[in-house]
Amino acid sequence: LAHAVVQSADVAEVFTLGTRLTRITQALRVNDQGRAMVRASVAIADIDGGTRIGDALAAYLAVPRFAEFARGAAIVVLSDGLERGDPDAMMDAVRRLSRSAWRVDWLTPLAADPDYQPRTAGLAGILPVLGHLGDGASSAAVTDHILSMARR
Repeated sequence: LAHAVVQSADVAEVFTLGTRLTRITQALRVNDQGRAMVRASVAIADIDGGTRIGDALAAYLAVPRFAEFARGAAIVVLSDGLERGDPDAMMDAVRRLSRSAWRVDWLTPLAADPDYQPRTAGLAGILPVLGHLGDGASSAAVTDHILSMARR
């Protein structure tokens, strides 16, 4: 999905959030999807260490070039939101990001359950600044969300 967005959008940036921030946009610029996925997987060194969302987003915001990407942008975070670090750091980073972005939407696979309620401190704390919290359990759900944003 990220490959398709980078290939088709006029401007798109893709980062992974693990124990740290990794920009994979360049890896996804290769037309061949298989080669792009190999390049992206090589770039991501922290694929199996949990998620420190606050630290990764703070690192994003600390780089002026990256922070400028967010100005007026539609930002879609695909994450379960289960912060392994300090939830206050996550809340602070998302609030800061939301002040410069057009909107910040959060898609989590947990929201595929109709009874889902964000109960972690981090997700509950960012609800007021999110444009949308929704289903990120499948490529179809994420694609539908992105396309619905384009129609607005």
